[in-house]
Amino acid sequence: MDKHSVRLRFSTISILLLVVSITLSTAGCNQMLNSPPPLIQTNTKIPNPSRTATPTSTPTRTSTPRPLTWEEKMSDIKWVAYSPTNADPNKGIEATPESITQDLTVLRRAGFTGLVTYSSSGIVGQELPELAQEQGFEGLIIGIWDPTNQDELAVAKSISQNPTVLGYCVGNEGLHIRYDMSTLNSVISDLKVATGKPVTTAEEIDDYTDEALLAIGDWVFPNAHPYFHSQLDPVMAVRWTVAAYEDILRRAGRLVIFKEVGLPTAGDPRGQLSEENQKEYYQELAKTEVKFVYFEGFDQPWKTTLPVEPYWGIFRADRTPKLLASFLMGAQPIPTSTVDVSSFYVYRDIDFQGNHFTPSGYMGDIKDISINEAYTENPHSGKTSIQIVYTAKGKGSTNCLYGPPCKWAGVYWQEPPNNWGQDEVWKDQGYDLSGYNHLTFWARAEQNTVVEFKVGGITGPYGDSLEYPRSILANLTQEWQEFQIDLSGADLSHIIGGFVWVTNWEENPGGVTFYLDDIKFEK
Repeated sequence: MDKHSVRLRFSTISILLLVVSITLSTAGCNQMLNSPPPLIQTNTKIPNPSRTATPTSTPTRTSTPRPLTWEEKMSDIKWVAYSPTNADPNKGIEATPESITQDLTVLRRAGFTGLVTYSSSGIVGQELPELAQEQGFEGLIIGIWDPTNQDELAVAKSISQNPTVLGYCVGNEGLHIRYDMSTLNSVISDLKVATGKPVTTAEEIDDYTDEALLAIGDWVFPNAHPYFHSQLDPVMAVRWTVAAYEDILRRAGRLVIFKEVGLPTAGDPRGQLSEENQKEYYQELAKTEVKFVYFEGFDQPWKTTLPVEPYWGIFRADRTPKLLASFLMGAQPIPTSTVDVSSFYVYRDIDFQGNHFTPSGYMGDIKDISINEAYTENPHSGKTSIQIVYTAKGKGSTNCLYGPPCKWAGVYWQEPPNNWGQDEVWKDQGYDLSGYNHLTFWARAEQNTVVEFKVGGITGPYGDSLEYPRSILANLTQEWQEFQIDLSGADLSHIIGGFVWVTNWEENPGGVTFYLDDIKFEK
């Protein structure tokens, strides 16, 4: 810059200062050069221009944070697909509110803040939204399984005012099977008007080559499973998932969230599935730009259409964490040196990682049975025990060779869940318990009663090595008592039915409520 330029700039500044001085004197106001009010408030003291002062930083503009848009909320939430434990839709068995609360507590511990459901019928539609809100969930995508079911649609509409309900998903992989495109479009349109909430549907990723399907709803919500595209290696599965997401995002031009995506942990005859692979898949997928829902919260033993179907969960059916869930909760694996090898637990506490077997083998009048594995009142030890309610009414679904009613009921603890020893895929499943010589458990009841307890006895080509079960008749009272089943000399080399209780109308004509705790094999 030359000296003429300096001189010219100095003159310009002097003129501007003179204009400012005249303006302030004439107007007699405390604002300078029409500065926006938030910068200098009307009660702000203006410095004396004649007093030399060190310049201060410019006051910052204060404002209320902008609320998140719906799409930002959807993208910010950590979603998990949720179906309750202790339920079996095939048998008409619903979870209790207490059991659902335990499910939600476990999922929150793993860092999930949003739930995606599949149905609005029963307790999941009527009570889940409030329970989820109480547990601190920030978002729900409410599922509607049957778009033609007016009762289910009515429940879905009735919960729209719950602030955690962010949207609806009508149907799931049912287009052209359980409902047609016309029905789907009509229900989505009606639901959107009735609730004021975004609505969509969900089909398999390959179906979205149909432009009409791609255009349905307020966002795109496909199921995209690498497993069903022969991608079992976690690294290759992530690559496939990313490529599929980028392709459909490009074609849709709007929000895309994969509703179902993941790797099951068992059930494939090729032996390439594992908890470690599931953990690696999700860890790597979380580093990408893919928006997705973890599929799913818990193993579902009642899903038996394919051998892998019971094993998509990141938690087991008894809520114990698999490797991914342990990672999400910040838990460390139990060092081998600290494991008490003298005891092999069937149940110790609901969140004990050393539990084995799952109470999945419902028998007899199964509608008469209710099990809560997270009962907190008066456990024998720890925080929880198992509450079992048998109503002895003989109403509803049954699982026996005669009747109904069967006039009896019972439940097997199985490994894997729902394993009746018939499927070759599970021939190597179960446990070798040859080193143990008895099973002990603690039990009490609401009133004096008799209940039979057993180990083994599941027959079939891949059933228990202990074909004829060892059993006892236990006389239960209101006080906790320890019971023991003698297993000395028994063939325990392949046990899939680790524990079972059975009772009937003769022993308990009015039904019975009893409790179990600390079930374990011992040497």
